[in-house]
Amino acid sequence: MIRTSFFSLALLGLLFSNVALATPSNGEIQCKVEQDEVTTALFLQGMLTQTYRACSKGSIASLDVVAAVEFNGGYVSVAIMDENNILRAIKTFTADNYNGTSMYLDNLAIPTLRNNTFYIVIKTFDGSSCILPCTDNEDMFVGEMKVGSTAESKNLKFTSAFRGASSNLQNADGSRGNSDEAGHTSAHSRVAASLDLTVEGDCSSAQRKSTGVLNFESETVIQMFKACDRGRISQIKLAVPFVEPGYNFEYALMRADYTPIAGGEFNHENTTDGELLLTFDEGSVRKDEAVFLKIVCPAGARMAVLADGSSDSSFGRLYVDGQATPFNMAMAAGLNAATASHVQGTSEGRDDIQVGIYPVPFGDVLNVSIRGALVEGALLQLLDHQGKPLQQRYLAGGSLDKPLRLNDLSSLRPGLYTIRLVSGDHVVTKRILKG
Repeated sequence: MIRTSFFSLALLGLLFSNVALATPSNGEIQCKVEQDEVTTALFLQGMLTQTYRACSKGSIASLDVVAAVEFNGGYVSVAIMDENNILRAIKTFTADNYNGTSMYLDNLAIPTLRNNTFYIVIKTFDGSSCILPCTDNEDMFVGEMKVGSTAESKNLKFTSAFRGASSNLQNADGSRGNSDEAGHTSAHSRVAASLDLTVEGDCSSAQRKSTGVLNFESETVIQMFKACDRGRISQIKLAVPFVEPGYNFEYALMRADYTPIAGGEFNHENTTDGELLLTFDEGSVRKDEAVFLKIVCPAGARMAVLADGSSDSSFGRLYVDGQATPFNMAMAAGLNAATASHVQGTSEGRDDIQVGIYPVPFGDVLNVSIRGALVEGALLQLLDHQGKPLQQRYLAGGSLDKPLRLNDLSSLRPGLYTIRLVSGDHVVTKRILKG
């Protein structure tokens, strides 16, 4: 049955006209995956999945899906997921931010290898619905489309633009860089594997492999790793073929709840022979504690970092503008080990209450572990950025044998949230990122 009761024929006519897809006017966009033929349309209330493959090694820069949306007080989400069903980007559209013709995700930085599989996932919520222009010409298909779990002989009308990587380590020539006509430097690696990243310290947490070069421009980069011992991280060294001259880049070492440990600034003069040395003069860590290295690239500034493409998280995870990526930067962190008496005092006494949160960042669910004795009537809350409670649990006194699980979080927008535990005189808060 054809359903058009709430869409005008004029709007349907717009969908079948030659709609220009918005793509970034960025000179670094080297290729795009596109399905641009329109022969039919699809009515959607529910979930749709469109498969496609990356056309370039580099990063997904934008996605534009043509659609006519009727919100009816609800909203629509558009997400990009990788072949392991890991969420890489998501945007929620309402009547306030919908442009009238398409659902556009820009300023993305999702690293990828050529021919990696990705999924566009569209979901409607609370009575919203879409009419999506499609093609039923199988010669034009770029991948499979499903509505719910049912395969459809159609493809969406969409464009996904890619920013290509500036070098290929399989053909690394050992040069320090070549200048193009625009005066930019193309990053090349001096070595492809077994990097000699030496740092000072009694032990080092290191990922010394590289299979490619990642370029970061005007983006915030967070690399997760684990401390190899109890003590203080004194140095971190990165394999960095290129840092944009004339800019100061901020860096910081943070705990998993995003509280800062130490940090500073660097520029291209701090690189020597393709290596960048970062130093830290304060802050203690525990053995196997998860810590984050954060680097903020200022607007207009680019840096290239050697990285290893990996689908596991044995070393850590790399996030670009809050989006998880299947890469780890080539780096080594040196730690000066210490006995308990040498480490700065913390509030980790036996009677203290400690809260652990995972995964970081979280998605549809969030697990909260609590160590320590709770007084009767303890309260656990999940708060938004304004401090408004989104979920809360009342806890009995005593100790918890297993983590608490907060479910049904898929509708929350990406960003920072807070877990707060109130138990007697104890108030424990931790900030956490939703990817």
